[in-house]
Amino acid sequence: MTPEMRAFEYALGLFSVLIGLAIADIATSFHRLARSRQAVVWDPLTLLAALYALLTAIGMWFDLWGVRNVAGARHFFFYLLMVADLFLVFLIAASSLPDDAESGRDLREFYSRNRRYFWTLITLFQLSYILLGFYFAGGLLSHAPAYYRFAFITQMSLLFLVPAALVLFKSRALHYIGLAVLFATQAWHYAPYSIN
Repeated sequence: MTPEMRAFEYALGLFSVLIGLAIADIATSFHRLARSRQAVVWDPLTLLAALYALLTAIGMWFDLWGVRNVAGARHFFFYLLMVADLFLVFLIAASSLPDDAESGRDLREFYSRNRRYFWTLITLFQLSYILLGFYFAGGLLSHAPAYYRFAFITQMSLLFLVPAALVLFKSRALHYIGLAVLFATQAWHYAPYSIN
């Protein structure tokens, strides 16, 4: 095992905890809703937003493998920025579903009350993600084929602009469309990735 891999494994510890907490929060909140003795008014839009939060956390776990050989990722200030980004992922996950079934039985009403906070967190996360993406891929982009540059810039733009729009607009139809675009963009973004 190389010293770089040992350093990456050490750095990965805190990242793992933050991502694990995010996934556990979504699972726990969903479990409480599913096991609630009172009637829960289910809302597909709320569940799709929670699924998107889960996908965001899993995507970050996948992205960490891609930076395992980047020495700069282990520098203190950069590491601190990545921890802050993963802290945002936790906040996104924690805000995606109500903490208890008592106060959040009506998921449609919960989404309506929570929408601006949830999508603001996602917008902030995506802004940070884009900055990190340009840091990691910046040098590669200048030598990449035009299609790759176009795909990268389009994906990053959609991942930022769609959540920003969802902060501003209340229309549930627009939120469904926005989530569909975000899921499709994430699928496009992560399709070529693999852990090997």
